[in-house]
Amino acid sequence: MLAAWYKLIMKLSIVILHHGSPKDVTANLQALRWADLPVGPDGKPDVEVLVVNNGRRGANAEIPMDANPDFDLRYFEIPNDGYPAGNNFGFAETSGDFLCILNPDIEVEKDTFQVLMDYMEARPQVGIVAPRLVYPDGVVQDNFRTFPRWLDLIIKRTFLRRIFRGRMRRYLMWDKDPALSEKVDWLTGALQLFTRKSWEALGPNDERYFLFMSDVDICKTAWKRGWEVHFVGETQCLHNDERLSAGGVMEVFKNKLVRIHIWDAVKFYFKWKGR
Repeated sequence: MLAAWYKLIMKLSIVILHHGSPKDVTANLQALRWADLPVGPDGKPDVEVLVVNNGRRGANAEIPMDANPDFDLRYFEIPNDGYPAGNNFGFAETSGDFLCILNPDIEVEKDTFQVLMDYMEARPQVGIVAPRLVYPDGVVQDNFRTFPRWLDLIIKRTFLRRIFRGRMRRYLMWDKDPALSEKVDWLTGALQLFTRKSWEALGPNDERYFLFMSDVDICKTAWKRGWEVHFVGETQCLHNDERLSAGGVMEVFKNKLVRIHIWDAVKFYFKWKGR
């Protein structure tokens, strides 16, 4: 009975799914420790954070205890059945009014969650939001995009992006002001925030994908079911990620991640063909 009551009062649930990367998770938790998070009646953060490891076994044990903040923090070790499946597992364990997918290499700023939650509370038609993401060198990431056409993903990953610049300009929204909050087709899955109501209407993530395209898929589902997807440029996070350079066509055959991306894209296009 106490557990059920406890679940009712949670405001924000954050799932950090990592693939055996305790160093990234440690920095992630440190940033959360100093963020403005919702507070419960007891004066403590009304937040639960679930760290889910689907990578190297035992990696959670390498996260130092002094990085653990005073919010509810739980650790899980699960088999690697893919990125969508791992986030689904985490969300199934949550209780918050707001649900966040937060990649381990993201460091939120002090106001990130407050801005995002205020934005959604003022716009009940919005089901998914994300903030501006910035690389360590200060370059703004294109985590806001239009729905990709068949060749866009291949062009983006190869030298062809230097030839089809007009196509990339449309897909990656190069002309968008990253400080402006507005509707977009989809948001990359490095950080996505849902309301409990929207997630129950849209989720779970499609586990037929392994690593890519589940973020595109959930946003496309949102628009099809009457929920809006918004990029919120009023706040930002640091994304400690290496930007992928555009290689040659042979990169498709040499790079396992590129092959997974293409295979997941094939699944996406067959699923949404004609829709």
